[in-house]
Amino acid sequence: MAQSNASGVAYGKVAAGTADTVTLRNNGTNATRTATLDANGNFRVTSLPIGIYTVTLTKGGATVGTTQVEVLAGQGVEADFAAAAAPAAGTATVQVSGRRNRIDVSNSNNGATFTSRELARLPVGRSVESIVQLAPNTTRSDPSYPAGPSLGGGAASENSYYINGMTVTNSLTQLGGMELPYGAIEQAQILTGGFGAEFGRSTGGIINITTKSGTNVWEAGGYASITPKSTRAKYRDQYYSNTGAFPRTDGTLFQRREDNELTEKQYAAWVGGPIIEDKVFMYAAIEQNERDQKLVNGSTASTTLGSNGFREAETTTKRYFGKLDWNINDNHRLEFTAIGDLPESDLTYRSYNYTTREVGANVASSIHQEFGPFHANGGKLNSLRYIGNITEDLTVNVLYGKMKADHIYVPTGYDPSILQVTASPENRAPGLSYVGGQRVSGSIPYSGATDEVTSKRLDLEYKLGNHTLRAGLDNNKAASMNAGDAYAGGGLWTYLRATNADGSPQITRPISDNGVVIPALGQYGGLAGQGYYVSRTIVSTVSDAFSGQDAQYLEDRWQATKDLLVTVGVRREGFYNANQDGVKYIEMKNQIAPRLNVAWDVNGDSSFKIYGSAGRYTVPIPSLVALRGANGSQNTTQYFAYTGTDANGQPTGITQLTGLGSSNNEFGQAKDPKTVAAQDMKPAYQDEITLGLERQLTPNYNFGAKFTYRKLRSTIDDTCDYRPFDAYAARNNIDTSNYAGFGCATFNPGEDNDFLVDYAGNGTYTEVHLSKEELGFDKPKRTYAALDFFLEHAFRDGWYAKVNYTLARSRGNTEGQTLSDTATAQGDVAATQTWDYPELMVGADGLLPNDRKHQIKAFGFVEVTKEINVGANLLLASGRPRSCLGASPITSAVGHDGPNYNSASRYCLGATGEQNVLVPRGTLGRLPWEKTLDLNVTYRPAIVDGLSLRVDVFNVFNDQSISKVNERYNTGLARYAQYEMPTYFTAPRAARFTVEYNKRFN
Repeated sequence: MAQSNASGVAYGKVAAGTADTVTLRNNGTNATRTATLDANGNFRVTSLPIGIYTVTLTKGGATVGTTQVEVLAGQGVEADFAAAAAPAAGTATVQVSGRRNRIDVSNSNNGATFTSRELARLPVGRSVESIVQLAPNTTRSDPSYPAGPSLGGGAASENSYYINGMTVTNSLTQLGGMELPYGAIEQAQILTGGFGAEFGRSTGGIINITTKSGTNVWEAGGYASITPKSTRAKYRDQYYSNTGAFPRTDGTLFQRREDNELTEKQYAAWVGGPIIEDKVFMYAAIEQNERDQKLVNGSTASTTLGSNGFREAETTTKRYFGKLDWNINDNHRLEFTAIGDLPESDLTYRSYNYTTREVGANVASSIHQEFGPFHANGGKLNSLRYIGNITEDLTVNVLYGKMKADHIYVPTGYDPSILQVTASPENRAPGLSYVGGQRVSGSIPYSGATDEVTSKRLDLEYKLGNHTLRAGLDNNKAASMNAGDAYAGGGLWTYLRATNADGSPQITRPISDNGVVIPALGQYGGLAGQGYYVSRTIVSTVSDAFSGQDAQYLEDRWQATKDLLVTVGVRREGFYNANQDGVKYIEMKNQIAPRLNVAWDVNGDSSFKIYGSAGRYTVPIPSLVALRGANGSQNTTQYFAYTGTDANGQPTGITQLTGLGSSNNEFGQAKDPKTVAAQDMKPAYQDEITLGLERQLTPNYNFGAKFTYRKLRSTIDDTCDYRPFDAYAARNNIDTSNYAGFGCATFNPGEDNDFLVDYAGNGTYTEVHLSKEELGFDKPKRTYAALDFFLEHAFRDGWYAKVNYTLARSRGNTEGQTLSDTATAQGDVAATQTWDYPELMVGADGLLPNDRKHQIKAFGFVEVTKEINVGANLLLASGRPRSCLGASPITSAVGHDGPNYNSASRYCLGATGEQNVLVPRGTLGRLPWEKTLDLNVTYRPAIVDGLSLRVDVFNVFNDQSISKVNERYNTGLARYAQYEMPTYFTAPRAARFTVEYNKRFN
């Protein structure tokens, strides 16, 4: 991302000869920039810190015009001198409380920018994800995903997040990004298309946050809010759907949610001001969010209600933000940013009784998490940015930053040094204790995993006549260490006994267990001489994953005429993914992405703009793919004789009987990096065109319309179909007697692919070329077409309002890097089951889960009096397309030669799996419309300057619409009782009460 998008541009034009220079002074810091007007009276000043500026025209040293502008991040603002007057003597700052309605004719980006002043008046959640939903061409993605909206039809993992120019996208999954104290946000820019060559690594959109900075005026304040459980409407219960197939369960209660409770609290404080006036400034903010949640954790069909049927979760997220700005002089500036987003949760599980609604008094289990599975994102970030105006025509931007997240997952009572124990009664030696001391069973996330990202960026800009030439390069490197799951305690002791048919110990012959031969036990005496022995099983997917991205771009902003701006650019991107040993198994060096943008100031006065763009956009795959696709899992068993057990059920006096064995050769070694991905793959990319207009209808109203069309051209996922590889060997008479068989490999679906295959089983590779037809897949399809219209009333006469309407269609045979159709949405980003074998793709072409045919978004606010403000936010959105996943009668048929995933195909609605019929994606109608209205009232008493009291009511009419249903039709080949059952709903009505105080020490 270009560093200019953490700052802004001011431009203007006056009659030729009326002025020779223009000076822009930041009203908050007094930083000054001066530029010379060209022969036609035009000027353009770039890389300006966001804020309010006084713009002064001079000729021969005399002032000939003055105006005020607000510079927005990543945008241009025109300095209009037509009706401007010089500020009164002594004026140091100007408060801008509304948006100007003149049109930015300097770019053709698609999206929206929201300032802190606008957000403070609107009833929105205090998070970046909530802000995103205000913008057109955005929708909530599948609620099963922990983070990441859908922008412009893209998948939840196909967005890029930035704070002050530093990437903060989740490096492991690409789902969402780091948050910061909400009060530190100065501007939030949401881009859904048309962005230039400085942007990359996104086929969805860009979320670009610019933070507050200190000024020459000290200010300090605090904030406290509560959303009590008493004001929250009851959650909607989940019921089995009435399918007619299960009279016993149809329409009955599946999971009670009425007993769920949630209280949210938020506290914040901030301070900002000059450390050295006009030179060094600071701004710091802290915030703590507290969520106290109680919910029924099990369904009426659950077998664990007696232990974990009710969950209490106390989540505390501490966030901090600090920024230092050093104006070395008017032409050189340094910015340092530090951010912390530190979530932690304590989860407690108790029993629950559906009949009496009684919650157990005793705690069955509990877990402490920091950046654990319960949290989407978080971490710590430090970045340093330099902006240098080397000459009036040459500007340099440099950024360096690091982001790190540490993951902690500690169940209460967990001891990582004690292995789990299991012992059937018949396998226990008399007089010994087999009670395990490890209180946690099964696999758990590795506690101590870390994610790190290091980013570097350089951007250059040079003005040459009517051309502004830009060039840049960047480099990101990510490392996820110890990611994955492992057996709690490190492994499992399983106590065993070898016996004959009559129950006597079998100690004279070797034993075969899990493919491992155990020598006759009698020779070891003691307990072994009685047939007793023990196995130690270690299961782990914990490993390291690495990835990197680099890019360079060139761009020419050509002012072809005084009213026509043409921007031509090209971006080269590369990325790689590496396994646990740091060996690259995917590398793409030259992805070329051309861009073209045109903006026409039709009337020459910024009152009417026609604009358009065409470009190619690419997206890398996340580090997560390596964990299963390239790294080595461990699943080993080793056998021992033993003489006793200790207080934790661990064997004592052990004697090794065998070496390590693994039925799947899973000894923790990385998979062969040459065989886990196709050779010379194409990148995942899409092409986009946009065409739009914006027009000033009156001094108060702007109108706009825009058309967007996006088409996915290529994608990257994995395939697990062994048949094409076996067929290739058969056609070419290749000896496969030592071939371990094909597992899965990353590839380009719908293309010819080249693989390296070790048929000989000795590291000798065969180059295998498989055509699109031999692999059996059609080309990936995803198209997004949208018509957007908006009407905006600028903040005048005491009110502001904007209405957006989007008519859109998103369809194809792939959602992209994610898969929402499964019951909980598949978390293996870019390694979904979508392309595992061709039969899964039959009927897959249709309306995609992120399709919303109609969306109306309206928001605004009214100053009823100088003390009272009323805000509103309305969303009306048509529901998600309904689909069905069932058992394929083709792959389920006896004698079928190929994989069979059962309920993963587009065959449904039969009495049994064998009788299912093809039901193409998205052909079963839609879920209900989402209809939510949020309102707020803010009271700012004149008697106490800086104090505000506020009430926000979200989802006023308590429309808990269904946002997802279970689309799985079969369990095996049988009908599935939970088919069509609602699984997610819109959040119920809730009221938030806020008190805030902000003091400026003028």
